[in-house]
Amino acid sequence: MRSFIRIAVFLVALSFVAHPVVAQDAKKPPAEYLMSISTDNSAMPGLSGGQGLGGVIASMVTGVLGGGAQRSMWLDLLGSETPTAPVAEHQIPPGLKMGNSLPLLTPTPVKTDKIETPIEEGKREDVKILFYWGCSEEIRPGQPKVLDTAKMSSEDFRQIPVSRKGSSVVRLSPRQGWTYGEWPNRETRIQVPGDGSLVGNHLIKGNYTPDIGFSLEQRQDFMEPVVFTKSEGGLADAIRLEWRTVLNATGYFMMATGGSGNAKEVVMWNSSELQEMGSGLMNYVSPGTVQKYIKEKVVLPPDVTSCTIPRGIFKAADGSVLMFIAYGNEANFAQPPKPSDPKAPWNPIWTAKVRFKSTGMLPLGMDMKDMGAESGEEKPAAAEQKNTGQAQPGAGEADPLKNIKDGAKKLKGIFGF
Repeated sequence: MRSFIRIAVFLVALSFVAHPVVAQDAKKPPAEYLMSISTDNSAMPGLSGGQGLGGVIASMVTGVLGGGAQRSMWLDLLGSETPTAPVAEHQIPPGLKMGNSLPLLTPTPVKTDKIETPIEEGKREDVKILFYWGCSEEIRPGQPKVLDTAKMSSEDFRQIPVSRKGSSVVRLSPRQGWTYGEWPNRETRIQVPGDGSLVGNHLIKGNYTPDIGFSLEQRQDFMEPVVFTKSEGGLADAIRLEWRTVLNATGYFMMATGGSGNAKEVVMWNSSELQEMGSGLMNYVSPGTVQKYIKEKVVLPPDVTSCTIPRGIFKAADGSVLMFIAYGNEANFAQPPKPSDPKAPWNPIWTAKVRFKSTGMLPLGMDMKDMGAESGEEKPAAAEQKNTGQAQPGAGEADPLKNIKDGAKKLKGIFGF
């Protein structure tokens, strides 16, 4: 089942980048602080814990998939001072149960001789990608949109649809002439307790930033986990999905991927009513943008609790995985606070944003009754689940999901993510 995580990481990473070092204007903005808060739940039977980038790149960022819902945080600080020995910390409320403070360490630059080279025309991977979209029992007219890389020119590649974007900021990044601090870091990667709470007073102190202080309320705590209550139908059928309403969610989005034919064919689907690649939406999205996408029928409203994947789109696949995101609210702070009059002058010395999401992941094609595992209880092994179209490898057999993983690797080579 670890193949599923690799697929999610490869596909979701279309919209993610590493921490680049970028040039900064002479006029520096105020100190910035960003808290990225996530609740991540995987319904992967028999999956042991593991950490990786990508969240659903969920744990996808710092969480651990398997064994029920996990909570994770990314903390990023940017200050305009440049001391020779930068020090900073985030003093946290006792309810978080992670001590008195979390150190925000400045990463040491890593030198590399690696040079990225583009894929030359004629040497691209040979893979056919079939795109589907929308919640419906049957495949809709005009679908799928097919991209056959063996037949595509460079101009064709430039015409590939671009995914709508979530947040323009994945993480705060190191900047030339600034000091950057982060958690988790090379010294501390403590797992966030399942019963930890963000509610209370927060204070960020350091020798390259002014003091940044704010308080979070109950509605600004970790979101509830994504809990699926139904996944009905085999890979050759229409797959009916149901889930519990996620408290404080502003909207939902799903995408699923399957692979077959020795990784020469990849099937991708998402819940948008409009043609949409989807990878850019598996990330934090601001409440205002979520409302815009709901009106465009790209994102599902927060009161929707069911969706059906069209019949037979994964019938030739050796396996398929679904990724689900519930977007959350944001909390924004500044000193001095932003004036209500947009024309009034405003020169803050610091700004802070706390953003929230909740993600889920599950294999498709198996009739499973309750895949949420809110309590973290052990789930039955995959071999003990009722098989409704997804083959399970036996002793000495090859993993039937290998084709999805290989297909994802080819997508990585094609699109450069």
